[in-house]
This record gives sequence, C-alpha cells and structure tokens, in this order.
Amino acid sequence: MSYKFFAKNGPLVAFLGAIICVAITVIPIISGASALEMLPEKERAFAPEGDVFYVGIYVSIILLVLAVALAVLLSLFKVASNPKGAIKGLISFALLIALFLVLYTTAGGEIPENLVKFEITESIFKVVGAGIALTLILGLGSVVLIILMEVWNYFKNS
Repeated sequence: MSYKFFAKNGPLVAFLGAIICVAITVIPIISGASALEMLPEKERAFAPEGDVFYVGIYVSIILLVLAVALAVLLSLFKVASNPKGAIKGLISFALLIALFLVLYTTAGGEIPENLVKFEITESIFKVVGAGIALTLILGLGSVVLIILMEVWNYFKNS
C-alpha cells in the first residue's frame, strides 16, 4: 500500500478498522452478558463470567501501543527527513522532559500509609506525582494561553 492509497482512502480504512475493533469488543460482551446477569450482584465482580470485558481491555491496550508506536516512528521519520523544520519541536520536547525532571526531583518521596499496602516504591510515587503536576501545569497553561490569544485576537481585529 502506498501513500496515495492512504491519502485517498485513509478515513475509510480507519473507519473500517474501528468497526472491526468495536465488533471484536462488543460481541463477547453481548454473548456473555446474560451469564453475568444471572449471578447474584455481590458475586459479579469476581466471577469468571465477568472475563468477557477483558477482550475490550486487550483491544484497547493493543490500539494504544500501536498508536504510540506509530506516533514515535512517524515523528522520527519526519525529524530525519527535515531536521531544520523539526528544531522547534525538539526544543519543546526537551523543555517538557526538563520540566518533568525538575518536578520529579522536587516531588515528595514520603508514601502515605494507605498506599504502603499496594507496595508502591518511592520512585513510582515520585513519577506519578511529577506526571500529575506536569499535567496540571500544561492544562492550566493551555487555558491561560487560550484566554490570552482570544484577548489578543479581539484587539487585533477591532
């Protein structure tokens, strides 16, 4: 398959792939839902009949891994084909990594008592804390930039 094929038929291929993934996920759930509903409500969470949902989880994991792998590969291909044009993106990526490392080193390492029973290590706790902080910073920064750009556009166009 060539670039021209996907340029012309890409949305159709994606739509058909989505229909196949939904069918793979939904058919076992529909077929096993009656067996799950026959059980008492308290036993449903631990019953083997509830395994019908694992197919959806596995399909989601496979699609996530595939999407991340393709995003990384296509990004590397784009960087290799146009290094000068990718400098801004590489600088932005380096700044994100630097911000994450700063947040990781400043994150508290003391694990709360209610998390000790889950055997969470100090490094995992710091990674999760840094990830949450980075998400909040990027989210708030996005909101602030949206507001500033709208104000900028208002004065620019009037």
